[in-house]
Amino acid sequence: MFFTIADAMKVSVPLGELAGRGVLGAARPLRVIDLGAGCGAMSLGLVASTDVPLAITAIDRDARALEIAANSVRDLASRRGRSVTIATRTDDATSARLADADLVVMGTLLNELTESARLATVERALAALAPDGALIIIEPALRDTSRDLHTLRDAVLTRGSAHVFAPCTRRGAPCPALANPTDWCHEDRAVTLPPRTAELARLTHLRDNGLKFSYLVLRKGEQPLATEPGAWRIVGEPWSQKGKVEVLGCSDAGRMPLRLLRRNRVDANRELERASRGDVMIVDAPAGDERIEIEATTVLTRRDPSKR
Repeated sequence: MFFTIADAMKVSVPLGELAGRGVLGAARPLRVIDLGAGCGAMSLGLVASTDVPLAITAIDRDARALEIAANSVRDLASRRGRSVTIATRTDDATSARLADADLVVMGTLLNELTESARLATVERALAALAPDGALIIIEPALRDTSRDLHTLRDAVLTRGSAHVFAPCTRRGAPCPALANPTDWCHEDRAVTLPPRTAELARLTHLRDNGLKFSYLVLRKGEQPLATEPGAWRIVGEPWSQKGKVEVLGCSDAGRMPLRLLRRNRVDANRELERASRGDVMIVDAPAGDERIEIEATTVLTRRDPSKR
């Protein structure tokens, strides 16, 4: 129960970014395939996160898990007053025939597959998407699973199978996190769990201090998450040292710290100190070889990508 509820909350991040950019599929109801659905965490997250009418097809090898998923989704939709239908199909996620879809979601599925099976499964899902559709992939925040997701991202881009919408503002390959074997990108978001789930988290010390995961959103359309020049995705929390503040960012220019010396701190660049992991920062300063120096004349704009 705990993991299903906690995992369900993760899909709200990429879903919010798609909606914030105005590129969530236009069809109503939204045709959704939940591939490797299990007990329905991703579908539950969709019902909880959007009031868009949904027509969900949940696919998994475990018939009992699908029964739990269908009952849970119908119950939540009824209590929320949402227009949602769900059909289930017992099948292998790597080989199941996929109908046309506006949104495909995969929650902690790819880490169970080989590298070649991951790419093949993703490309089959992309082939099922409508032209304005999206594929949301959620994976554990562990280093190995996250780096596997970065590798998959690069393979999809290299093959021209899709465009990366999120979390990257960097549009091309390679992912700069792969250059150092100890680097990886993941989310660590504040979370408010439902009361009973929060009590379980407290007693068992399961994820009681944040929502950690890695994700990737792929689209056929080329609309990026951020169109502004100098758009950096913040991939860490600010840290203060004597006389300076730094925060790690990633963009078309690479993966490097944005550094603000205290002597250069003015109102126009104080947003760096308030940055959070996942923010998009528009920076009107050039990247150096190792960092971006934020000067007193640098203007920063911090943006929540889930908002228009």
